[in-house]
Amino acid sequence: MKLSGWEVRVLFILVLGLLGTFAFDGFSVSPWYGLTGLGIGIAAVALQVSFVKIPADELIYTTVGAIIGLVAGILVLLALKLADFPEPADGVTPLVMIPFAFSYVFAHVAFTKGKKLGLMERATEVETPSAAPILVDLTGMVDGRVADMVIAGLIRGPFILSSTLKSRLEEMIESGDIIERGRGRRGMETLERLEEAAGNSGGIQLRDFGKPDREKFRMLEFMRKERCSLLSSDSELLDIAAKEGNHVINLEEVGPAARPVVLPGEFLSLKLIRKGRNPKQAVGFTEDGTMVVVEDAEELIGSTVDVEAHTTFRSTGGTMVFARLKEQNGS
Repeated sequence: MKLSGWEVRVLFILVLGLLGTFAFDGFSVSPWYGLTGLGIGIAAVALQVSFVKIPADELIYTTVGAIIGLVAGILVLLALKLADFPEPADGVTPLVMIPFAFSYVFAHVAFTKGKKLGLMERATEVETPSAAPILVDLTGMVDGRVADMVIAGLIRGPFILSSTLKSRLEEMIESGDIIERGRGRRGMETLERLEEAAGNSGGIQLRDFGKPDREKFRMLEFMRKERCSLLSSDSELLDIAAKEGNHVINLEEVGPAARPVVLPGEFLSLKLIRKGRNPKQAVGFTEDGTMVVVEDAEELIGSTVDVEAHTTFRSTGGTMVFARLKEQNGS
């Protein structure tokens, strides 16, 4: 059983109370000592809660300054004693306050001026931040590109998967629908490749998101509690997650973004397959699926031609290239 922070604090206070009750007067029960132990525990927890809220650099600067001031004050006190500084006959000499005064002054100076040294900033710059987990749903696994992105080093884990993901892919493979079977096989292949690739990229963690009809709700609830990204092609889930402030990776946008850009003046070779929207236009596609509209090429539909791009139009739906026949540019 994993205890939360406050459960540990309450347990700590109770333990101190019990120790105070039984640790004195020959292990006889003493409620007053028990209350003293509880008070010490509560004070310690209050200090711990307060210190946690202080930024690390400020805490370090203040602590180091206080220690240096305390040492300097003790040295001054020893020097005054060696110089036979007059002390009162009775009571404690006020000179003992010197180390505490020096400690306060040095702590205050370190707190207000310490950041100008830039030591903590340099330490922060060289520190490698830990990668946030990436939640991959069923649509992201069936898409297949997540494993390729991990292998290429574009994203790193750890990866969060539903504990029922594998069984759902197996159900898809056994489906009577040929398309569903194909999607299931591709998802299972992607899962196997991801398991192998994620070994050096944070690994895979399984989470129970309940039944399929409640899975989206449970995933969104999980993302609200945990700092993680979402990788999916489910537009509804992506939209809700993005509106709630989560980082999302839309696989429908990854493809167009990763395709090479066709620049004006670049030559292409492609097969024309159908008519364009305007008269005399013909349409073909590059190997990566980019649509190319060729002017004055309607009569060449069905043949492979060399063209020169002159305009490129990019949108969220993909890239469209407008081109002319290469022979026309040479004439």
